[in-house]
Amino acid sequence: MKKVDEIDGYGNPICVVTYSSGLTENSTPLHGRCADFSDDEIQAVVDRSNKKPYPMSNRDNLDYAYQNILEASIVDQCYGILIDAKIIECSDALTQGVASTFDEARLTELKSDFGDNWIIEAITYYVFRNFETYSLEFYAASTLYEFFVLKRPFRAGYIAAEMDWKFKHESSAILGQKNKKALQAAEAAKPIKAKAKRQQKLERVAKLWHHLKAKLGANAMRKDTNAAQAIHVEAAKHRYPELLIKETSEVIGPEAIRRLLSELRELDKVG
Repeated sequence: MKKVDEIDGYGNPICVVTYSSGLTENSTPLHGRCADFSDDEIQAVVDRSNKKPYPMSNRDNLDYAYQNILEASIVDQCYGILIDAKIIECSDALTQGVASTFDEARLTELKSDFGDNWIIEAITYYVFRNFETYSLEFYAASTLYEFFVLKRPFRAGYIAAEMDWKFKHESSAILGQKNKKALQAAEAAKPIKAKAKRQQKLERVAKLWHHLKAKLGANAMRKDTNAAQAIHVEAAKHRYPELLIKETSEVIGPEAIRRLLSELRELDKVG
């Protein structure tokens, strides 16, 4: 078993204990200097680790492991959220609007009580009073507070993971619900649109029938079969949109026109 005094990324002393477990060499960080722990205390920590069926860090190890992860990614993400919300500047200073909500006495007290972390305390206080619980800003401020003020990186990582899941998957679910409603509205509108299109077809066929009757004579338009053929020829010349098939852009056939004429006769729109 080997003990080495080191300093973590925040200048805090840690004692890194390296030991063998079967064929595997493991390391365990302890908060404090190696001289602060007796050999029996260190051996007890090692023994507890070896009794676990699968290697799993204790609370201190989890926090130690999460420090670098958080510092590299999640912390920057949280700062970005607070910058977008106009709570802090890109320089990590409070925006003028947020700073103006604290009087000088309060700011002096925060700086005295929280040292370098006074801005995190101010951010959290402001967000909790001005933003909804479980909002994006709420999660971001909570993560930074756990990490910097309470020194609980694992807890900070848990909150950040919940934030990430909520605002990715919940937003997708809301969007999906909106799309579902839009689809339902579109489906409900289909019969109305179909009815309107059929009415346009009927009106166009009726106009063509009366136009050709005046041109060719009533006898030529007396039988629907003959009238439908004449209307089809006229429609093919002018390619009226109402009488075009959407998929092929071709004019509807004489038989389809004949059925429309039968309906128009029932409505007394043609003679």
